[in-house]
Amino acid sequence: MDRSERHAIEHECSKLINRFYHLFNQDMSFVADMFTDDGMLMLGRWPVGPGPEAMKEPLHKGSKNMLDGVEVVLNTVSNIVIDVVDETHATGISCDTFWEYGYYDGDLQGRPAPISAPIGINTWTDEFRCVDGEWKFSKRQMTAVFNNKVWKLQRIGRPKG
Repeated sequence: MDRSERHAIEHECSKLINRFYHLFNQDMSFVADMFTDDGMLMLGRWPVGPGPEAMKEPLHKGSKNMLDGVEVVLNTVSNIVIDVVDETHATGISCDTFWEYGYYDGDLQGRPAPISAPIGINTWTDEFRCVDGEWKFSKRQMTAVFNNKVWKLQRIGRPKG
């Protein structure tokens, strides 16, 4: 494989990672079609899959608070490194920084949400496969590295009254 072919694969896999976050921040289920038919998404200890059809419903349910406007969520990606294995396989690593603000008291004020620090930082390990000329995730695994304790407090329902 020549340098231009390797660079093209690196570009396609990096673009897939960036598109993942763009869609994930709208409705988590939008990322399902980015996976191979046997693909797995591992969100910490939450395995989703295998394959796009098995992913769509649980990921959509996981987006409920965001879609209802109860949570403002943003993931950003950085430090993407892609290693090409061959013409149809590659691996990757990246990091994401995660912000979330919950309006759990029902006072949905919208954006911009008031938050001063990220909720957490995760590392991702990826396996990619080219299927019918299209690069997809065959496995995507998240590992939490940093977790802001404020996030745990936001998850606790606020007293009504």
